[in-house]
Amino acid sequence: MPIYYDGSGQSNARPAPGVGENVAVIDGGDPPPAEPADPAAPAPAPAPAEEQPADEPAAPQVDPAELAQTAVSQMGLEAPEIASTPNDTETLGAVGLPVWLWVSNPGETTTGPSSTSATAGAVTVTATATFSGMSIDMGDGTTIECAGPGTEYPGTGIYESPDCGHVYEQMSDDQPDGLYTVDITAHWTVEWDSNVGAAGEIPVDLTTSKQIRIGAYQTVVTGVS
Repeated sequence: MPIYYDGSGQSNARPAPGVGENVAVIDGGDPPPAEPADPAAPAPAPAPAEEQPADEPAAPQVDPAELAQTAVSQMGLEAPEIASTPNDTETLGAVGLPVWLWVSNPGETTTGPSSTSATAGAVTVTATATFSGMSIDMGDGTTIECAGPGTEYPGTGIYESPDCGHVYEQMSDDQPDGLYTVDITAHWTVEWDSNVGAAGEIPVDLTTSKQIRIGAYQTVVTGVS
């Protein structure tokens, strides 16, 4: 018969109040066990997992070749000052006479060598710059190549420079302001290596210019009888 639980502490089987059939009444006992879950029912959804913090962004990679360019800029290389014979626009050189050219301010930043290093992150680059000569456009359609900084004119004698000179065959009077414009390109080679194994060379060209006046000397013979 149906069970009726009234919580009074007494266990009796009697008709339930207001019910027309016998009901087993259990007073003071434990409530009947819950029926087992329906195996076909869906399982409860698992609790969401805690969000993991995002990984820290990786440090940017340093390009040793770009760092080498930074090292070059730190050297302060500059175009050299060039002296010549003749050396200024008021001094007249002559057709057929040797013109000498040379660097008048040799030093670490003008003729080298120059060395420096640059560091970024875990990468260090060491660079050495070496002066490797000059290309000189003489203004008359001729370009000469000088393997080094040239040789200073000793001050006497008429002979050609041993390593950096030119002989003009035409006067400069048909040039702007009656002057040849001489364009000088100084060449450097920068060799670099790094603590990560990368290495290379960087060519560096620096330019400057000057002007030269070239005329013609005439021989005047007098006293001929």
